Amino acid sequence: MKPSYKKLEWIEILRYLAGNWKNIVIVTFAISLVAAAISLFLPNEYKSTANLLPNKKHSLGMGFLANNGGGLSSLASTVFGQQDQQADRYYVLLQSYTTSKRVIDHFDLTHVYETAGSNHPILDAMGVLADNTTFEAKDEGNFVISTWDTDPERAKEMADYYVQILNELNTQIATREAREFRTFIEKRYRQSQADLDSLQNRFAAYQKKYGIFELPAQVSEYFSMLAGITTKKVEAEVQLQLLQQTVRKGSDTYRQAQARYEAVSQKLQQLYHDGDPDNIVLNFEELPEAGKQYFELKKDLEIETQIQKFLVPLYEQSKMEEAKSLPIVSVVDQPVVPTRKDRPHRSIIVILAALSTGILCCIYYIVKLSLQQNRDYIAYIRD
Repeated sequence: MKPSYKKLEWIEILRYLAGNWKNIVIVTFAISLVAAAISLFLPNEYKSTANLLPNKKHSLGMGFLANNGGGLSSLASTVFGQQDQQADRYYVLLQSYTTSKRVIDHFDLTHVYETAGSNHPILDAMGVLADNTTFEAKDEGNFVISTWDTDPERAKEMADYYVQILNELNTQIATREAREFRTFIEKRYRQSQADLDSLQNRFAAYQKKYGIFELPAQVSEYFSMLAGITTKKVEAEVQLQLLQQTVRKGSDTYRQAQARYEAVSQKLQQLYHDGDPDNIVLNFEELPEAGKQYFELKKDLEIETQIQKFLVPLYEQSKMEEAKSLPIVSVVDQPVVPTRKDRPHRSIIVILAALSTGILCCIYYIVKLSLQQNRDYIAYIRD
C-alpha cells in the first residue's frame, strides 16, 4: 500500500519547536556572539556631509525676453526652456567616470581601499567609492553630498573635493553655454547690421534716382500743387472765354489772357511728365512704381531697425553673461570633520544575526519534523 504524505499541523510545529527551544536559543546566542565579535573588527567609518543650494539661474536671454511682454516671454519659454534639471545634471557630473577617477587619484584610494593589487584597481576602487558616497536631491530644493571614510579628515576633504569638482564643471558648462549664446547673437547682430547698411544704401540710391525723400509728404504737396495750378488753368480758361465775348481777339487784353492760359497749361503738362530727378516735383508717370519701391524699402528698413532694437541689448547682455564665472551652487552647510562614527551599526548587525539565526533554526527543526513524520513516504518515493 502506498504511504501518503502527512502535512504538519501548527500545533505539532509549535510543540516540536518548544521541545528544542534550548538548542535554538544556544545556537542563536552563539551566532550573535560571533557576529558581535566580527563587528568589533569592522573599522569605524565617519560621515561628512555638504548641503548645497543650487542657484536659481535663468537661461541666457530670459531676463530680457521676459520684459518684452507675453509674446516674447512665451517665445523664451519655448526656445530656452525653464525646466529645472539641475539635480539631474549634478547626478550625471558627480557619478561620471571622470569625477570618480579624479577623486580616486586625488586621495590615492586604490591604496586606501586596498585595490591596488587587483586586476582592475581603478574599477574596484570605484565600486568601493560608490558604496561610500551618496548624492541626494531633496524635495526642499537642496542637494546633499555625503561621504564615508575610516579617516574623519579624509571624509571631510572628500566632501569638499566633490563640491569643488561640481562647481568647476558647472562653471565650465555655464561659460561654454554663455560663449555659444554670445557667438550666435553676435553673428546674428552682425548680419542684421550688414542688412541694415545695405538697405540704407539702396534707399539712398532710390532717393537720388527719384528725388523722393518722404513720399507721403511729397505726394501730398505734389497733388496740392497740381490742384492749385489746375485751378489757375480753369480760371485762365474762363477768363479767356469771357474776353472772347467782350473784346477783340487781337487786343492786348485778350493776348495777355491767352498767353497766361497757355503758360499755365504748359506748366501743368510739364508737371505731369517731368522726368528730371533734379527737379523738386515728382514724375507722375513713374509715381506708382516709385511708390511701390518706396514702401517696400521703408518696410524692410523698419523690420531691420526693430531687429536691431531687439538684438543690441541682448548682445550686450550675452557679453556680460560670458564675462561671469560665478559658482553655480551655494554651500549652505560646509563639510566638517566628524567626531562620531556613523558606520558600522554594530547593534543592528547583532540583532539581524540573531533574528536570521533564530529563523533558520526554526526552519531546520520544521524540516526535520516533516522528514521524521514522512519517513515511509520518502522511502517509497526513493524506491
